[in-house]
Amino acid sequence: MTDIVTTVSSWPGVSVAPHRFGGREFTVGGREFGHDHGTRQVDLPLTKRVRDVLVAEGATDSHHLFPESGWVSYYLDGGSESGALRLLRIAYLHHVASLKRRATKRGESLGPLDAVDVAAELDALDPSDDLRDAFGPVPA
Repeated sequence: MTDIVTTVSSWPGVSVAPHRFGGREFTVGGREFGHDHGTRQVDLPLTKRVRDVLVAEGATDSHHLFPESGWVSYYLDGGSESGALRLLRIAYLHHVASLKRRATKRGESLGPLDAVDVAAELDALDPSDDLRDAFGPVPA
């Protein structure tokens, strides 16, 4: 988990703090985009549409307690951190895209998040067409 926390905390605008159910919570723009449960699992809030695609593709599982929500649970199974990092990056970009769309409508700046090119970052993850469609409009 050290690598995950180090990597995620280096992303623009990310804060890491203790989570109310243990582990660490990752936030951007004041919104949680994931938390860990020690070295066992990572939980991430997504839209149901994005969740459905990722679960169907076998990238993650529905949330262990709330399977009908947009939340997903990714089990680390002995150190499979690359899958967790990819999902955290997807959740991060999804949240940043939402924040950017809202800020654009209001004519506001997001500080360091203004420099995040969501479209290019998403392309770098090589998403399936289904995931790209589920992501919705992607601001630069």
